[in-house]
Amino acid sequence: MKELLQGRRFGFAPRPAIGFIAVGLGVGVTLTDLMAWFAWGTRATNGYVIAAYWLAIATAVVCAIGVLAAIAEYVDTPDEERSLARLDLVAAIVALIVYGGSAAIRATSLSAAAAEPAPFLLAIAGLIVLLVDAAVAANLYSERGWEELDDEPARERRAPRRRAAAR
Repeated sequence: MKELLQGRRFGFAPRPAIGFIAVGLGVGVTLTDLMAWFAWGTRATNGYVIAAYWLAIATAVVCAIGVLAAIAEYVDTPDEERSLARLDLVAAIVALIVYGGSAAIRATSLSAAAAEPAPFLLAIAGLIVLLVDAAVAANLYSERGWEELDDEPARERRAPRRRAAAR
């Protein structure tokens, strides 16, 4: 699992991509909140509130995956980059908490015309944290090269078994 989260099987670190997916979802949460607040495109804005709620949940899930990937990357980070890796891990945890909290607060008022100010402000704060986190992760892990995996057993090629011909 560690090799999957570090990207050894892919040939690149998935942590920056996970960070930018979370940024995209965070932008979606903020935009749907703004659309509900200013009634852009419709008079019944309840659909925007529900869409923002589910986008906040999706962002929290992607942030949770990002936390797991950040932990896997932190384990093998060289000492000179350890402080940046710690910043990436802390930012991913903070984003998870902020978007999880935003989704929990949103769940209490799904029938409202627009999101309350608290989850809206949490979404904006979470978006700022995600932007910083994605930039740190991209600079830290995107250039990482992987050595050949030595612990993978080599597959032996055996000749196919031949059936003894019935005489």
